[in-house]
Amino acid sequence: MLLQEEKEDEALARPKLGQAAQPRGRIGRAFGWIWLRVNGPMNHRAVEALEMAFGETVLEIGCGPGDAIVRLVRGGLARRIVAIDHAPDMVEAAKALNRAAIREGKVDIRECSVSEMPFREGSFDAVLAVNSVQFWPHLRLDLKSVLRILKPGGRFLIAMRMTMEPRARRRCEMLLRALPNAGFVEVTMEEATTRAMRVALIFGKRPIWAGGPYDAFVA
Repeated sequence: MLLQEEKEDEALARPKLGQAAQPRGRIGRAFGWIWLRVNGPMNHRAVEALEMAFGETVLEIGCGPGDAIVRLVRGGLARRIVAIDHAPDMVEAAKALNRAAIREGKVDIRECSVSEMPFREGSFDAVLAVNSVQFWPHLRLDLKSVLRILKPGGRFLIAMRMTMEPRARRRCEMLLRALPNAGFVEVTMEEATTRAMRVALIFGKRPIWAGGPYDAFVA
């Protein structure tokens, strides 16, 4: 049973923004084109903050048109990059942008909701969500799913635009409560200024003492 504060947090986390939540058709593709250019600096800062180490596996939740995936590939450190998005048009755009890396077996992009992730426990060293967590359908349960698929000690990074104040700051405060409630530890937040906008970077880790198999992926 959710406490009143948790109910308010769930409501705050899910704005009804139509195409922004699930881009589709010609308008959705236009959104994707805009995001490639506007969100580029935010994706760059988020990938940089993730501090990937050589040979790690990473999942991006809500990959949009695939810009952060490109940046992870260019970094050359990740052994395996998996990305999901629940919008079919964005999945196709991300696949087109990362066609060569997919062909080489470095990248796997799937149409999938965060609430229906098919990955086994302990699959990833790192999980990244750039400006997507506000669209997750069941925040409390979805955060627990992210915790489950991280390896013990694995890290989770949420990047969000600090626009529409004070709502954006209230959403950050909500996430700083929700992450520890879901089981994350070492939860912190920092703000960074990119070329185009101010960004909040919220970090959390799966506790190192949590167990679980390290099987990488479900076929």
